[in-house]
Parts: sequence; structure tokens; C-alpha cells
Amino acid sequence: MIVIWRGAGGLILLFGIASALITNIATSLLFDESNYFATHPWAQATSLWITAVACWFLGKYLNGRPPKIVKDKTGREVTVKPNHHLMFIKMEYWGPIFFAIGLFVLLAAAVKG
Repeated sequence: MIVIWRGAGGLILLFGIASALITNIATSLLFDESNYFATHPWAQATSLWITAVACWFLGKYLNGRPPKIVKDKTGREVTVKPNHHLMFIKMEYWGPIFFAIGLFVLLAAAVKG
């Protein structure tokens, strides 16, 4: 699969990996069980929600900055707006997506029993 990002959009992947790793280590140490993260959906949902918060706030900050006016090769002034996205979805919109996935993980676990 090809992953396409612009600006700081690649951080979304790093946020997800880091959040899962930290949540895995923290729950394993806290509950003294090596496989806790894999067997408890609330820990997985928490990891997704941490990623959602990080994406939302950093995306709002980065994409909310004012545009810059630069000169191109011909000498004309061009407005360059900040654009940070992953797979053509702006960084801040990944926040609600990760939040919804976290809810789905919890609901699927509740239905499964």
C-alpha cells in the first residue's frame, strides 16, 4: 500500500504507533500481565483516543496558521497555505476518525460478549 502525506501528515502514523506502544507498556506494567493490551479492548480504544486528540490539536494548530506569501520563479507573489494531510485527509480530521474507530472497537467487543 502506498502512503501519501504532505507536510507533517506523516506524524499521524507515528502518533498511532507511539500511542499503542506506550499504552501497551503501561497496561502491561500496571496490571502485571504481558498480553493485557491485546486482550482488553478498552486499552486499544484508549490508544486510539490518545492518537485522536494528538491529531486533532496538532492538525488544528498546523493547518490553522496564516498563509505565507512567497515569490515564485517568475517573480509573482503566490499565497502558500499550510497543508498537512495523510491520504488526502487533513490532519485534524483524523481525530474524529480515530475516535470513531475507538468507539467501534468497544462496541464490537460489547456485542461479541
